[in-house]
Amino acid sequence: MSYASVGMLYPVFAPLVSHTDGSMPNYGTGRKIQEARVANITKEFTENPLYGDDTIQDEDNGVTGLQVEFESTGLTDDDRIALFGEETNANTVTGGQWESDNATPYGGFGYIRKMREGGGQNGTSTTKYEAWLVLKIKFQETRQETRTKEGNQITWGTPQLTGRAAALDVDGGSHQRFRLHKTFTSISAAKSWLNGLLNVSAVTT
Repeated sequence: MSYASVGMLYPVFAPLVSHTDGSMPNYGTGRKIQEARVANITKEFTENPLYGDDTIQDEDNGVTGLQVEFESTGLTDDDRIALFGEETNANTVTGGQWESDNATPYGGFGYIRKMREGGGQNGTSTTKYEAWLVLKIKFQETRQETRTKEGNQITWGTPQLTGRAAALDVDGGSHQRFRLHKTFTSISAAKSWLNGLLNVSAVTT
């Protein structure tokens, strides 16, 4: 029986407004960040083995860090304000939007993994939808490439973002939490779950 990722969709982001230890974070108004292309998750671990009798008897290998490389089909000016904290130029004559030396804001980031569950003797398969939420993360645009069009061939230019997540105490327990996820049988249910957590209006998606 296989269970493989076959797609990604519905990237959403909401600014982190506040957080109190022992509770879930409070988010501001969320938004859909265009259409999803790629989300690569890299985890960091403690890697602290306990040796005894010349072999490993136990190991502390909990997650200590999490990075997200995210690519969407594009970023609007409003997306850049939400993700990077860009500011509107106060000079109304020149106008425009500032990219500055400010730290980018923390927020919650969610997306949906489309999963194919299949195989077995009869070869049938079903589709499930995993909704994932990174509780606290800040993104930066690590690379921006713009190229000329050569003949009839378009080179699609899409933004490359990198984010580092921070762990939170959301339940007063002994563990720091990085991500929350839930599996659904319909895409509408997965979207609704993310919308509720990140205050994304269905009208804006």
